[in-house]
Amino acid sequence: MQVIEVSKLLPKTEGCMVLAIGKFDGVHVGHKAILRKAKSRLQPGDTLAVMSLWPHPAWVLGGQKAYERSLTPFPEKVRLLEEQGVQRLFTVNFTPEYAKIAAEEFVFQHLSRLSLRCIVVGEDFHFGAGGEADATVLTSMCKELGVPVEVVPDVEEQGIKIASSQIRKHILAGRVDAAEALLGRPYVLRGEVVHGDARGRQIGFPTANLADNGDYVLPGNGVYAVSVALLDGGASKHNWFGVMNVGMRPTVDGLTFQMEVHLIDFSGDLYGRDVEVTLLGRVRDEQKFAGIQELQAQIRRDIEAVRQLFGLSSV
Repeated sequence: MQVIEVSKLLPKTEGCMVLAIGKFDGVHVGHKAILRKAKSRLQPGDTLAVMSLWPHPAWVLGGQKAYERSLTPFPEKVRLLEEQGVQRLFTVNFTPEYAKIAAEEFVFQHLSRLSLRCIVVGEDFHFGAGGEADATVLTSMCKELGVPVEVVPDVEEQGIKIASSQIRKHILAGRVDAAEALLGRPYVLRGEVVHGDARGRQIGFPTANLADNGDYVLPGNGVYAVSVALLDGGASKHNWFGVMNVGMRPTVDGLTFQMEVHLIDFSGDLYGRDVEVTLLGRVRDEQKFAGIQELQAQIRRDIEAVRQLFGLSSV
């Protein structure tokens, strides 16, 4: 996929394209509906393109700390969009200066530079300084350019609009099953395995400690069923099921937030390896136990629960 960074004006590109515009954080079920509509408008030789903002406007303009992190950090967004058939991505470097661009300027000085077959947006699309214009205004303005606009209705799950903000709430609360339903896939974290304090090994359950690189929205404190895959070209392509504890480890008086994964039936060294952790379900809340023996017994029960969940033989 061709990725084009945009700081102000869009570059002139060759060939006609169908352009979907939106934030696309999460590339969730609602986003996929927009992309399906865009693909339906393609004619032979057309390019399927997306225009997306980075970083999130709520972080850039409002300083909302939660939006410093993403459901899909940029490399992940690129990969997921490519899987959906997107051939060209205009990634707009969203700044306070860019946010001041008026709706008329955006359409008649920016979009007009592109050879567009059609533009596709969601029902709640807003643009221009302060979000002054909506999809109806975009349709009217683009009519002057001779470019039709397709507006895709909101996609709902049990009567609630599917939105990145709702998915964020589910993940932060540990409701990974609910997040999966709206994403259309399990939620994934990617990162490097780093050294911890070796507490897991000391109590008989060695863990891989996933570094928090500050990119992902992190799941709420608790214990999760996960699968783990290597990403760094290691010789083994095997996936392991595991149990991940997210939180402060109160039983051992932990002082720092950690994400620790015990891989079931795995032996070996993962330090320094890049891994993908897929959250497949929540097992229980994080809790403080009376002592190490009680913690060990609970971890055994957690592992057995995950074994049963995925049909793994017990040891």
